[in-house]
Amino acid sequence: MRSYVITIGREYGSGGRIIGKKLAEMLGIPFYDEELINLMVKETGLASDFIKNVENRRPLSFFYDTSFSYENLPVEDQVSASESDIVRKVADNGPCVIVGLCADYVLRHKENCIRVFIHAPKEDRVKRVKEVYKVNEKNIEKYVHKTDKSRAVYYNYQTDRKWSRAQNYDLVINSNLGLDTAVKIIKDVVDIKESEYIG
Repeated sequence: MRSYVITIGREYGSGGRIIGKKLAEMLGIPFYDEELINLMVKETGLASDFIKNVENRRPLSFFYDTSFSYENLPVEDQVSASESDIVRKVADNGPCVIVGLCADYVLRHKENCIRVFIHAPKEDRVKRVKEVYKVNEKNIEKYVHKTDKSRAVYYNYQTDRKWSRAQNYDLVINSNLGLDTAVKIIKDVVDIKESEYIG
C-alpha cells in the first residue's frame, strides 16, 4: 500500500475540516489541523495563540526549502518557516490528512499527495458558521468574507499560486453535495490511486 497524504484547502464555513476529520477516521490515518499547532509550539517555543493568528500577520515571501536557523528570523517568520517544516515532517511519516497551512503548496513535489479544495455557496457557509460552528459575530456574512480574504492573502503571498484556483488542486468539491458525499468522493479517488499503484 502506498502512503498517500491528502491535503485539504477550504473556504471558511465549507466544512472542509469536518470532511478531513471524517476522511481520516474512515481511512484510519492521522488527522492534522490543530494538532500541528501543538507541534509548532514545541518546535518554536511560541504561544499557541500567537501561532493560530499567524495568517493575520506579515508572512514570509516564500517557504524555506533549505536548512536555516530559526533564531535568525523575525518571530512571525519563525512561525511560517516552522509551519512548512512540520508539514513536510508529518507527510514523510506516512499517510495522513492535513488541513490548511498551505500544505498543498508545501508538498507540491510529493508524488503520493492528493490535493483537495473544498468550497460551497456563501449562503450555505454562513449558515454552517452560525449554526454548526456557533460563531458569535454580529455580521456573520462579513466575518466569513473577512476570514476567506485573510486565507487568500496569506496563501497568495506565501506561494506563487492563487488560493482557491482549481488548477492548484487534484480535486475540487462543492460541499453542498453533502459532507459525507465529499468524504466518499475523496476516498474513492484514494482507492483508485492505490489500485493504479498496485496494478
